[in-house]
Amino acid sequence: MFGLWLLLCVGMSSAAASSWQDEPEARLQLHQQGLELALADVHPKLTLWWQQAVSVDTASDEADDRLLLGMQAFWRYWASLSFVDRQYLRTTGASLSFREQDKIELQLAAEQQQRHVLVQGLAPGYADHDQLQQQLARLLALNVQPWPVLRTGILRPGDRGEVIARVRERLGLLGDIPVAGASSLSGVDDTTDALADAFHDPQGYDAALVKAVRGFQQRHGLQVDGVIGPQTFAWLDVAPLQRAQLLMRSMLRTLIGDKLPSSYLLVNIPEYRLRLYQDQVIVLESDVIVGKDERKTPIMTSNITNVVINPPWNVPRSIIERDIVPKLYRDPGYIAREGFDVLDSAGPVSRAEWQARLYNGGGFPYRLRQRPGARNALGSYKFHMPNDDAIYLHDTPGRSLFSRDSRALSSGCVRVEGAEQLASWLLSDKLSPERLAALKASPKTRWLRVAQPLPVFMVYWPGWLGPDGLPRFRNDIYDFDRILHNPFTAG
Repeated sequence: MFGLWLLLCVGMSSAAASSWQDEPEARLQLHQQGLELALADVHPKLTLWWQQAVSVDTASDEADDRLLLGMQAFWRYWASLSFVDRQYLRTTGASLSFREQDKIELQLAAEQQQRHVLVQGLAPGYADHDQLQQQLARLLALNVQPWPVLRTGILRPGDRGEVIARVRERLGLLGDIPVAGASSLSGVDDTTDALADAFHDPQGYDAALVKAVRGFQQRHGLQVDGVIGPQTFAWLDVAPLQRAQLLMRSMLRTLIGDKLPSSYLLVNIPEYRLRLYQDQVIVLESDVIVGKDERKTPIMTSNITNVVINPPWNVPRSIIERDIVPKLYRDPGYIAREGFDVLDSAGPVSRAEWQARLYNGGGFPYRLRQRPGARNALGSYKFHMPNDDAIYLHDTPGRSLFSRDSRALSSGCVRVEGAEQLASWLLSDKLSPERLAALKASPKTRWLRVAQPLPVFMVYWPGWLGPDGLPRFRNDIYDFDRILHNPFTAG
């Protein structure tokens, strides 16, 4: 019925369709949003249509119409994707077919010079979209100049050399060193800047450069020590176009749903970071340890339904076979020392029995369960989440590992540095801090149901915008974005 009404309106209209040139602001925003999707490399057709719309040789009203209709089809497809598919950016299989209804609406908008309404309807719900566009423009402006590799030997404060001058220049281009003259915003005039520059040694690794390097390291998730080593050089050498692409792909992944619950837990895997939101406000942040590359923490969503205090650890079969059995050939005392019970269907198995079978070539067909205690791999708390992958969050006795800048170290589950604070928040309606501490001190295992299951989102965001507007980046630990096509090459 709605389609028939549109056809009648079009049939009765005698106005000639205007050109996109008559709505320059709408056309500019259309091209900008097309650029964002082309940078994200979400679909080869969209990239081609954007190229045709902005190229001097192929630009036309028809090209702009095609781009708009293609983007409408893309966002319609995006709305149908699951949470997991959005994190993996599984979009290249979209058909991007144009609906007749969209074509008719576009024709009406063209006749009434209302294309801007359709373009505004395309805008995704990114946080700070204006700031994102500014950073993309900045990175793409840098893309037109040479970006030579800087990597050399390790540089430390006090060193001197030509490469240090190039590092200083690059940090300025990337926003980690204020641009000359910008300091007047903080009350320091340009004369002071000029005097400072007159005594400045551009090839010296001085305190100002140390501060800039530390800031750069912090926003790239590196060890913040002011020493320029392989990891810092690697990020300094990432080209501006690649930075824009990584940022744009991550921003797409932040669109995890049309509506989020008021309270939820977000685990950003490549950031090694957990955030707890209550009424959309962060009430807890914690470093985490995630799965190593060969045992990745899965992208998933679930709910924490129970907190287990002093949990035993039922060792997964894969860990028994890959990790523990090889150790037993070298160190048969490992099981007793680490507090494991060996079990079969009938119950406990003696050391003599399992050793005889293992060393005589019979394998290790037993289950292993680690008793609660100081050596237990799950620590004092396990946060149970129903899922098919047997993945959960938990405490850990290995506290020193949280000091590492790279923390893809587990067998898939997520170790939480702030496990006790998370447990306290989840059980606040049931237990006082004193009672929780008493239960933790007891050797007994207790399963406690949380009052309201807490939604958990395991996301993969290796890039985002910080509160200062500068992008934050993390290593692509699972190679989600290893291969990206250049949107500025011919389609």
